[in-house]
Amino acid sequence: MKKTWTVTALAGLSMAALALVCVSAVTASAADLKIGYIVTPRLLAESKLGKESSAKLKAKADAAEKTLQKKMEDVKKLQDDITKRMAVLNDTEKAKLGEEYEKQLRDAKRLKEDAQRDFDKSRGEIENDMMTKFRTVIEKFAKDNGYDLVLDAGTLLYISQKADITTEVIQLADKSI
Repeated sequence: MKKTWTVTALAGLSMAALALVCVSAVTASAADLKIGYIVTPRLLAESKLGKESSAKLKAKADAAEKTLQKKMEDVKKLQDDITKRMAVLNDTEKAKLGEEYEKQLRDAKRLKEDAQRDFDKSRGEIENDMMTKFRTVIEKFAKDNGYDLVLDAGTLLYISQKADITTEVIQLADKSI
């Protein structure tokens, strides 16, 4: 019984020593890593590419909004026309105008849904293109400046300001894209 305890104790001590060596090795290699981070909202808001992408999306949204607004004005005019003429219309004409009004509302709703779907698709394409370009710039910056790891600040709980490379990446992106 005593022999089993000694073997178990020695195995436990060996495992503890091995864990201590591993932790020391990880700590030493982690100290050698050069780590930076990017503040993505700043990258998008302050870089030329981010501003151009935002302008493209705004132009698409404005065009869709203008088209939808025109359609809603047409629906409102029809509604006003129906309201004005309600007293002088017979039942058949009222039913016909009511159907036309419902059709116009359905068309407006469909137009809005289609515009939203098109906008979402365009936004995804523009964002993917933009992020592909940024990823290339970030990789170049990291390689040229000896960074082992570049993180997104949005996922970090704490990191020193001196590891923020956002400004440098924006400058490189503005020059190269």
